[in-house]
Amino acid sequence: MTISQVKQTAKESLRGNWGIAIGIFVLAWLIETVASGVLSFIPFIGWIALFLLTGPLYVGVSWVYLAISRREQPEVAYMFSGFKEFGRTFLAYLLISIFIFLWSLLLIVPGIIKTYSYSQTFFILRDNPNISALDAITESRHMMNGHKGRLFGLSLTFLLWYLIPIAVGIVGSVIVFSGMASVSYTSDPTELISALAAGATFGGFVLMLVAGLISLGISLYVYPYLITSVAVFYDDLYAASEGIYVEETVIVEEEVDPFAQTEQDPFANDTHPEGFGPETTKEPETPKDENEPK
Repeated sequence: MTISQVKQTAKESLRGNWGIAIGIFVLAWLIETVASGVLSFIPFIGWIALFLLTGPLYVGVSWVYLAISRREQPEVAYMFSGFKEFGRTFLAYLLISIFIFLWSLLLIVPGIIKTYSYSQTFFILRDNPNISALDAITESRHMMNGHKGRLFGLSLTFLLWYLIPIAVGIVGSVIVFSGMASVSYTSDPTELISALAAGATFGGFVLMLVAGLISLGISLYVYPYLITSVAVFYDDLYAASEGIYVEETVIVEEEVDPFAQTEQDPFANDTHPEGFGPETTKEPETPKDENEPK
């Protein structure tokens, strides 16, 4: 499937399911925000607890969008299904985080590439209940061989939506830093330039807040659309890989079956010594009597 076909299929799957798709995103975002706000005040233990929460929750959310892409009707409670298989889901999330971090140490680009290599892991865990976390990561890496660029192109079409809030945020940041620098270099705080700088700083903060709100509003539409599209991409990739496997299997079977062309007796055309084999079934001719009437 082309990128446009993947997106069109995802949009058709979301038709009638936008309510639960957006609701799942908002609920997951609220849980993450509240949990990070509370647990961040607990050194070390709080960070571990947040990590334990994030992994299975993120996997469960991915499973919801996979179900939506398959025209199923998942319930909201399905987003917590990752906790029912906590061992596999958390270990997969942990290993992916570690692997991407280690690859990112080389430079940013290897980390991004590996992110796309491991992108199908959570879906594989959903379709293969008996597969281990490490095997799911390995299978995702094999599935994505030769397809990482296509998935990058798909995700890039969604990232372009964030160009506007990014631009607004950059402008706000520049104004904030410029205003703070002007205030810090002014000796007399009563001067007019200090008031203008303070106003500019406040305006910059407002722009940054607006950029965040715009980004959140865009995410309400983009995030469900993106993950559902990735789920459609996964199903298309899996179907293609299964088709190649079946075709190769048929070819191999045709090559290794020497008796597939005929069911006749393999000895039918053999030459037998006199007195043995099929030739002995023929009765000898009786010599004719010369006095027998014609």
